[in-house]
Order: sequence, then structure tokens, then C-alpha cells
Amino acid sequence: MPKCSVIIPVYNVEKYLSQALESVIKQTFVDIEIICINDGSTDNSLAILENYAQKDSRIKLINQYNQGVSAARNAGIEAACGEYIMFLDPDDTYDLTLCEKVVEKINTETPDIVMWGHNVFNKTKVIDNSNSLKDIRNFIKHSKVLKETIKINVYIWNKAFKKDFLEKNKINFPLGIKNAEDLVFCLKTFYQNPKYSFILEPLYNYSDDREGAATKKFANCIRNDFAAYRALVESEIYKKQSRPMKIASTNHFIGGCIYYWRKSSDEWLKKQYEKDISDFLNFIKNSFTKSEQQKMCNFRKLNLILFKYHHKKFFDVFDIRTTKTDKTYVVFGFVFKFLRKERVFKQEITNEKP
Repeated sequence: MPKCSVIIPVYNVEKYLSQALESVIKQTFVDIEIICINDGSTDNSLAILENYAQKDSRIKLINQYNQGVSAARNAGIEAACGEYIMFLDPDDTYDLTLCEKVVEKINTETPDIVMWGHNVFNKTKVIDNSNSLKDIRNFIKHSKVLKETIKINVYIWNKAFKKDFLEKNKINFPLGIKNAEDLVFCLKTFYQNPKYSFILEPLYNYSDDREGAATKKFANCIRNDFAAYRALVESEIYKKQSRPMKIASTNHFIGGCIYYWRKSSDEWLKKQYEKDISDFLNFIKNSFTKSEQQKMCNFRKLNLILFKYHHKKFFDVFDIRTTKTDKTYVVFGFVFKFLRKERVFKQEITNEKP
């Protein structure tokens, strides 16, 4: 039995695929299997996979018609023989020592989940990942406080999951979801109170500039996040959670709406998002009491964003805008920006995305 199974869903990524595969094949720890799921690619991705599979017996190739990334990853989990399961997006790469360092944690701490840091590559620039590593450190320090606050990043590609843990708790990816499927998956694992181990190094290289990536197509993103949230809410595992946990989970999803709103640059997109956000907020208002809604920092923030949008002319003249790094004052249309000191760690979360 291999120690780790690396699952790579593949759909029309011929430009990036070889680099991703090389980063796994050349790992310093070799007792791994590499499961590649070709999800109905129409470019040369399948030919590239077949070529690599002929050269390396550790590669297991699954070829299926296009069903989406959730179905591809589920097929990989089902086929995996490894004790632990890891994920790699085909336009990203692993540090060559990742599997070795993960196995060291597995052998010494026997966790349900191993988590590590990551670098974000934007064109030719590497974006500082220190905040992500601080989140991990804060999670360790405040683990007792954070049981119902979900102060943890919710990406699947910076974690190794014990396969028995996933099977025991019947955790898989929701089908038919176009984005935020990884958020649903990670929340389901979080609900089971897993034992974590942490590697405080950036060992995953995330590419933030691939053409055609799901989060690059901002149209319908909030609607798709809402669909993922509905899939979570309808799951049996969510229904068993406490009210504080449901509040924290919902707060995390709302953070995605804030992210996409801030990323949108044209008026047409904002108009579309306004309708999608209203639908999302109405669903939340019907699911939680007013006092519970006020406990969601992102719910309050999103309502304020919409209010400012509806009164844009006024707030173009007078406003106070706050981010993690600076505070901006708008007075009679003049903008004054001041850098902020590093914020003290709080339980409230925002769903930051790379």
C-alpha cells in the first residue's frame, strides 16, 4: 500500500500539465501513487497523461466523460489505495520535498489531516504567503477557542487527508457544483473535529493567473457559491451541527460574496451580483434569527456593501474604508489612506481567497 495517493483532476490543461506532473514524479519521497482523472479533455491533455503513464508505473489513469471537478476527485478518492490522500490542481505544482515532509508528520503524529503553507504565483511575481502561515499558527494557539469559528483556510490542495477518516465520515465532493466544492469538502472534515498536524512552510505553488480558471470567470460566481452553500445545508452532516457552527459556516460562505463583489470591475457584473447577493441574503434571513445574523461579521459587512452601492453618490464624497492593511477616509471626495498596524487575532473570519 502506498503511503500517499496524489489525485489530479485534468480538463483541458495541456499548457500546464507536464509541469504539474513533474513536480509529483520527482518527489524526494517515492512511495506514492499518482491518480490522474481525465475529465473529458478535448485538447492534448489525455495524450500527455498517457505518455507519462507509460514512463512511470505509479501513475494510475482514469478516463471519463466530462462530469466536473467534483466527480473527478470523487473518482480519484474511490480508486486511491494510499493511506493518505492529497490533491493537486493541474496548473499548480508541489515543492519537491512535500510528500517527504507530510510522511514525517504522519509517522510521528498520526493525524487525520496534515496541513501546510503555500506560495501564490501571479504572473512573474511570488505573492507573500505570510498571512496564511500566521493563520495556521493562530489555529494552533487558539484551537480550543476555534471549535465553532472555523479559523482555518479551506483549500483542499494544502492538506493530506487520512483515507479512513474520509470513508468513516462519508466525506466526498458535492456533484454538480462549479466552484466552492472544496469549501464544502473542508467544512465537512472540520465538523468531525479531526486531529491536525501542521507544516509551517510554503510547500504548494498556487498559480493565480491561469486563463480559464474557474475563479477567473467571475460571472455567476456568487450564484455558484450559493449553490454550494445549499448543497452543504442540505447534507446530513451539516444538519447535525450546533447553531454556532452553522452560523460560522454561513459567515464563511458570505465572505466569498464579498470577495467576488470587490473583484468585479464593471457595472454590468455588479448589477448581476446585486441580484445574486439579495437571493443569498434572503435565504439566510429565513434560516437564522436576527440575533444570529448579527453574529456573522460578513453578513453585516455584505449588507453595508449593498447599502453603499445603493447610495454610491453620497459615499463617493464621504466614506471610511477599512482593509487588513490600511484605512481610507474620503472627505468631500478627497482620499486619505493610512497604513494600519497588524491586527490582533480575532475569532471572526472572512473567507479570503488567493
